Amino acid sequence: MEEKRIQVVHLQMVKDDEVIYGKQVLDGPRETATLVRGLIGNMDRECLVVCATDAKMKPTHIQIVGIGAINYCPVSIPEVFKAALLSNSVNILLAHNHPSGDCTPSSEDIAFTERVMRAGDLLGIRLIDHIIVGGDDSFYSLREEGGFFGREGID
Repeated sequence: MEEKRIQVVHLQMVKDDEVIYGKQVLDGPRETATLVRGLIGNMDRECLVVCATDAKMKPTHIQIVGIGAINYCPVSIPEVFKAALLSNSVNILLAHNHPSGDCTPSSEDIAFTERVMRAGDLLGIRLIDHIIVGGDDSFYSLREEGGFFGREGID
């Protein structure tokens, strides 16, 4: 009988680059919007960024997890949480751009945010906010402007 083998592996995060974010903590949507705008603000297609933090809202990493088309960016839920789990983060902030410049969330943006929030609850990683950046310095916080996180059964 042939012996069965299983691979012994290890996981490792590799730093691609560094971003100077200017503050010690990400304590509001404006700080998050400013941080991600430098990464994806001028992109010609939608991109989704995950910024993970420790318990005191100090960033542990930032990652572009999806690059889509002009009006959508398909991303799987495991991709959202992979690096957050590896970096022992307790919170995440989502952010994506709207190349049109209009920061109004779509129904798909809201549905995706709900799925991420529910998955985070299962994993013990809290979704703090989902920010949409648009033209100039405009942004939309689903937590603050949309009232999304205060709805029954969410949060």
